[in-house]
Amino acid sequence: MTTDQPWTIDSIAHALPHPELRATFMREVSFTDVNELPDILGRWVDFIRKFEAERPRLDRLRTLVQENGRLPATYTAGLVDVTEEELRAAADQGCRGAA
Repeated sequence: MTTDQPWTIDSIAHALPHPELRATFMREVSFTDVNELPDILGRWVDFIRKFEAERPRLDRLRTLVQENGRLPATYTAGLVDVTEEELRAAADQGCRGAA
């Protein structure tokens, strides 16, 4: 979603990258007091923006796993957990290992 378009409950749900996230979002929105909705909606919009900003790096990580058959040795679970330097080092290591 482009940032110049207004966010709606539907657009937030469609922008979430996984069905379980969409279900969690819909549960939160459905069972939250209306006075608390702005905070809940803001938190989900922030999540989507951060995820979209990290998508290129996550795609490179996915490519490394496909090429090398494993995650970089420095990988730890989380949304934003592998630095650009770690991705480059893992790519270099994969190239050396394939030689």
